[in-house]
Amino acid sequence: MPLSDPDSLRRLRLLLALVWLALGLAVLAGSLMPDLGPSSLKIPLPHFDKLVHFSAWALLAAFAPPLLVRFASRAAAASGLFALSGAIELAQAFLPTRSASFGDLAANGLGIAAGTAAGFLAARLLARRSRPVAAGLAFDAGEGLFAPGEAR
Repeated sequence: MPLSDPDSLRRLRLLLALVWLALGLAVLAGSLMPDLGPSSLKIPLPHFDKLVHFSAWALLAAFAPPLLVRFASRAAAASGLFALSGAIELAQAFLPTRSASFGDLAANGLGIAAGTAAGFLAARLLARRSRPVAAGLAFDAGEGLFAPGEAR
């Protein structure tokens, strides 16, 4: 798929957005449903659940930078993901089968930071590959998937 074709870029943006939504729903379900959390995997490694938290939120955060145009939008997405992870941890405190943890929140935050950085690098690489049609997956003309009218 040539990335210099506007239709190919639109399809790629849509695919990334759908994968991002599916990942978000999987993280939400895994965080709130009793038998889907990291502890249900029963892997006998110390702090394995923190690795799962880090990885899940890093993967989720990595999809935002290629989908958004402005740095402010990318920063808002990372902040929003961290706020969501905090809200999930708070909600877990009220669920009988789950427990809230500052360690999990810290792992989520580190994962979001690492994923955002990786997503930013991926967006930069895609931007170089797709020139001159697009500067990233969101077009300069303001056709950003989540930010209509935004321009660089």
